[in-house]
Amino acid sequence: MRITAGKFKGRTLVVPALAGLRPTPAKVRQALFNIIPPLFPSTLDDSRMLDLFSGSGIMAVEALSRGVSHVVSCEQSAKARHSMQNMAKKLALDSSVWQWLAAPLPNGLEQFSDQHFTWVFADPPYRQGIAEKIPGWLQDYRISCDLLVIEEASDVCITWKKSHLKLSMIRRYGSTSLHFLR
Repeated sequence: MRITAGKFKGRTLVVPALAGLRPTPAKVRQALFNIIPPLFPSTLDDSRMLDLFSGSGIMAVEALSRGVSHVVSCEQSAKARHSMQNMAKKLALDSSVWQWLAAPLPNGLEQFSDQHFTWVFADPPYRQGIAEKIPGWLQDYRISCDLLVIEEASDVCITWKKSHLKLSMIRRYGSTSLHFLR
């Protein structure tokens, strides 16, 4: 996978071949990072990101490349976390800017209770009904954010349960949709 912009632009990272791993395509990552800046009064610099269902870690690296100051990647697979740690070494990123959480979701979110993240990105397994639960998980653990972006298959119609976050837009890119909640 190739980083699309920022200080790591053009760098190629090896993504492990793991069952169920579905890295966010470059086209979708580029679109996401073109949409996000106008949504914030300031830049992404010095922002904090919570990356749920991190998988390959490509979204975290893309965010760090573009100026996000701190990312927490939540991923249950030990092999995927090990791959992310190798990426961090290759890019000279230490744990002060990129952390990994090994606990299963949603219970692992307890470690971040009462914390604020500038934005949360979630890429749960497609078509399993997990996407619609994520706003509730954040609310249950009192995790606040300015923006929540959830990736899901485009053919899935999500019914958002009541939450302090409201759906502001959906963008479709082939078989992938990004849901923006504020």
